[in-house]
Amino acid sequence: MSGRPSLLTLPREIRDEIYTLLLNSSNVPPTSPEETGLRYREAVEDDIFSHRNVFYPPPTTWKGHTSALLQCNRQLRQEIVDATASACLQQGGTCKLDVMLKGCMLWPTWTKLLHPAGKMEHLEVNLRLFDVNGGGGLFWGCGGPGLTFVVLFRLLNRLLHHGPRFLYDEQDNQSLEIQTLTLNVLRASGEVLDPNDRPFEDLEDPAVKRKRRLKQEYKRIYQHICSSVSQVVRAGLLTDKIQTLEVCYGDAVKPFVTDHFAPRTTPSDEWEDWGFVWGVDEGMKVEKVDSPAIRNAFIAAT
Repeated sequence: MSGRPSLLTLPREIRDEIYTLLLNSSNVPPTSPEETGLRYREAVEDDIFSHRNVFYPPPTTWKGHTSALLQCNRQLRQEIVDATASACLQQGGTCKLDVMLKGCMLWPTWTKLLHPAGKMEHLEVNLRLFDVNGGGGLFWGCGGPGLTFVVLFRLLNRLLHHGPRFLYDEQDNQSLEIQTLTLNVLRASGEVLDPNDRPFEDLEDPAVKRKRRLKQEYKRIYQHICSSVSQVVRAGLLTDKIQTLEVCYGDAVKPFVTDHFAPRTTPSDEWEDWGFVWGVDEGMKVEKVDSPAIRNAFIAAT
């Protein structure tokens, strides 16, 4: 009598097909910040720079769809590692991160994450903007960076120094290097707002006027993101961390190459005064928040 069927009793070719399907599967991002469910944020009191405004996904979601198989036995682990390497060669190793932005609050969600390691070939970040008319001004400040960019910088720091889980873990903390990071500036729906005017539009139509103002606001946000990213790159903070960073809005693409600047591990005193923190945070403490608490936090902030 044959033994009990298991994954390892299947032919290797079929197992490889299963691994490929798992690696290629993607998560659907939340439709809005109010629908994110359980999240984690930093437990910091009286933080004027809004570090509590990044709502991280639960730590278990960062490991990808193959995490359970990696812990079964050595054979499965090696086969998953081989399949991941093959997927990286075929797809360019692209991982995808959805980031919802509302006011100066962020909700990052991994939609595609290959087996986490110390390097990513390509990370595509979709920055979805909610309430642009009300919060676009938060990208810039009076004499310094806006609150929104400080929070975006905070998220980037957590990713590069704590790894895909964002949250510090003494047992499993890992820094990350990214070859190419692409940041797409998108509408809340995930679509690109065409920056070009359509021919024969009635420019006196109120709906057309609102759309034109929205386009201008998106363009200003894109320009301010490019300006702020340029400052971070020139400071040398991304050198040896990210090789190339691209900011995209529609057909507009602004590339930044980091190895032209000497590496630096800490921001200047002026940056620290504005709330920029860089490096591993071993004392990071977090608290759980759910959708109702997030909605109340947003209402309080507005």
